[in-house]
Amino acid sequence: MNKLSKNDDISPEHQVAKIFEWRRGFNVTYLISLGIDLGLFKYLAQTPASTPQQIAQSLSLHYPYIETWCKTAFAVGILETENCSNYILADHFDKILANDTNPRYLGGYVKLGVDFAAKDFKFSIEAYRTGAKVPFQNRSESFAETVGIAVSGLHALTTHKLLPGLNGFNKKLERGCKILDVGCGTGKLVFQIAKKWRNANVIGVDIDKKGLSIAEKQLVKSDLKTNVEFVEGDIPAAGKPNSFDVITMIEVLHEISPKIRQKVLNNCYRLLKKEGWLLIVDETYPSKTEDFRKKEYQFPIQTAFEELTWGNILPTAEAQEKLIKSAGFKTKINRNIIGEGFTILEVQK
Repeated sequence: MNKLSKNDDISPEHQVAKIFEWRRGFNVTYLISLGIDLGLFKYLAQTPASTPQQIAQSLSLHYPYIETWCKTAFAVGILETENCSNYILADHFDKILANDTNPRYLGGYVKLGVDFAAKDFKFSIEAYRTGAKVPFQNRSESFAETVGIAVSGLHALTTHKLLPGLNGFNKKLERGCKILDVGCGTGKLVFQIAKKWRNANVIGVDIDKKGLSIAEKQLVKSDLKTNVEFVEGDIPAAGKPNSFDVITMIEVLHEISPKIRQKVLNNCYRLLKKEGWLLIVDETYPSKTEDFRKKEYQFPIQTAFEELTWGNILPTAEAQEKLIKSAGFKTKINRNIIGEGFTILEVQK
């Protein structure tokens, strides 16, 4: 059968069911957002087997609304109960929705959609007519903070697994080395690395003044002033050529305008020491028709749609590797896919 012809095995009811499923997903996203904002997940993590009335009284909330929230959360599998009276969080949601310090926490990702993407989609009506964009840089401190929380799991992965997993790099981390985080935002990765590897000198560079403002405030309160620094501006402002042992770019490459991506990668190459590492965690857009419905591409495809009016364009695998090789890297590029579709790229100078 021609791929573009109709499939007689698919009924109208099947397609209608899809619409209802997607629409329910919209409601569940807002149900989760309410649970975060009202402290419901944290309360249930600390006080399991609570009744809606106990939750409402403890948090000064309206009992009938909380009762419906709990029943709905049970219906979709976020809560568990045997009698629609006492509720507990379903397996693993204590980490995913109640603990914002856990690497698996996804509350920031949900809030990014509800608090910011929803407004961007309203703007999209006009943007689709004109091609207008609203860059994600320098929006607000709240936006910068939410983005930082949304990718905090990747920061933990980078700090505790990816960096020490680089060939020969674990000892350098222990002895002391120089690390540059490009697109550091609010500095969450910089702080994580500096706390984990006390002998490392970690510099964060970004053009986003809002994110850097948060990072600087956190630095003042910390005990990391001697080994952490934040720099506003382009990469060359962060240091001299051949001065860094590793450069990280976590969910940043696709946020850089295609017009200057090659320049950014060229600067990374220049700032790295001989045998230094470039570590990129990003998303890869499919380049083949048959890849658009593969599981590993679904998250990147949604990101490309959601961030379209930010001006963000996700690169394909071919584009990623061309950028890296054109910058001067000649060694093998290690590529892996993790989680819902994040790409890890590791290459040594």
